[in-house]
Amino acid sequence: MNDKIQEQIEKMTVEELRARLTKYMKNDISLLPPIVAVEVRPSNINNVRCRYDVLLIAENGQETQVKFRDRYSRLVYIYTLLHPQGYQRRLAAANNYKALQQLYTLLYFKEGDALVKTIESTDFDHFFSHYIAQSRNAIRQATPHASDFAIDRPQSHDGKVLIPFVAQGGTVILDNLLRNQMSHL
Repeated sequence: MNDKIQEQIEKMTVEELRARLTKYMKNDISLLPPIVAVEVRPSNINNVRCRYDVLLIAENGQETQVKFRDRYSRLVYIYTLLHPQGYQRRLAAANNYKALQQLYTLLYFKEGDALVKTIESTDFDHFFSHYIAQSRNAIRQATPHASDFAIDRPQSHDGKVLIPFVAQGGTVILDNLLRNQMSHL
């Protein structure tokens, strides 16, 4: 142990030691309640940019909202949640991005034309890679358990885009309207 640390510890009172230990233990990933579900539910806030929130639900019932920086990273994350066993990117690009456009309209009350325009202006692969990376950042900021809840590298799954927690049978709770609309694709 570092001499300076040892010296600091010896100077501390029992109360100071407990306070410091408590602070460290609150940040210890192994002591945090595990996340047991991902939920997509209607937002409680009126005039919100998106109709739906993505929440990580811990074993103790604590809910953590994932704060996506942009609408496309949320779109790609929810699209991936809707495909538990993963999907090839070409599936998302099929029929002029039909499924992505429908989900976009459902999430944002906007026509999918803006989405298609953005995809075509940047190239689909670049678009998808960029917004997958942005969704990973949002998940990392929401939970220290990010590795299981972020979209994983397709190279690790025979080219499939997936979320490990979901692919392993983890609980995903979807709003009924969202589930019904997307089941018709």
